[in-house]
Amino acid sequence: MQLICPHCGKPVSAENINIQRMVAVCPACNTVFQFDPPDAKIKRRKVKQPPQITADEADNHLTIAFRTNFRLDKSESFITSALLSTLFTFITVILVGTSFAKPTSLPIALGFALFTLASYYWLGLATFNKTQIEISDEKIEVSRKPLPNFLTQPTTIGLSGVERIRYEETAASKKEGYDTPRYNVWAEMVDGNRKFIATDVIEEYAVFISQRMNEFLDLESAPDGSRLLEDEREVEADSMPDQVIARSKSSLS
Repeated sequence: MQLICPHCGKPVSAENINIQRMVAVCPACNTVFQFDPPDAKIKRRKVKQPPQITADEADNHLTIAFRTNFRLDKSESFITSALLSTLFTFITVILVGTSFAKPTSLPIALGFALFTLASYYWLGLATFNKTQIEISDEKIEVSRKPLPNFLTQPTTIGLSGVERIRYEETAASKKEGYDTPRYNVWAEMVDGNRKFIATDVIEEYAVFISQRMNEFLDLESAPDGSRLLEDEREVEADSMPDQVIARSKSSLS
């Protein structure tokens, strides 16, 4: 068995796993964590396509698109930005009017005008843009469209080396106990690395996205939280001595 650290996402080698106690130590970040056998974690759940998600397949291409799954009128950052944009609009109007009587204040008025336009553009990005996952014969591309965001570039993942698509509840969601748990969706590579596809989405979205992508790519879909993967080596029960665990725990304290 090969275990993946839930904290940093790095593979955990056999000598750092204690099968009898179901405890492991991550050699990369020294995190000590418990895990369950593969059969206890595998979820073979399927969901219907949520109405807020579109999935179009044509000419060996699949495009999955969706807006934010949290209402904008409940988003504190969106509401704050909208209020600030309104405030800056009034300030800009006042400064522009003042600049006619005092031309030296025109640069300040123009500066506020540009900042106000930028804030409205950000609101447009949050309101109208969708996350688009486009899968072709060679790659997975994740972007936000239709409005361009010059601060965020599309994410491209080559299909060579992709083992399957998985989802997992975010660490923040687990820690804070959100009423609506949030999930990440990622491509699991053959070397154990994660390439994130969608972040901070609700469970219904995460399950459908991973399910649909696995079907399209003809991958075995069995998302699980601990990401226990089959490996050629069989881990012995005493592969990690108890003192290794104790030493790692002391290093964290």
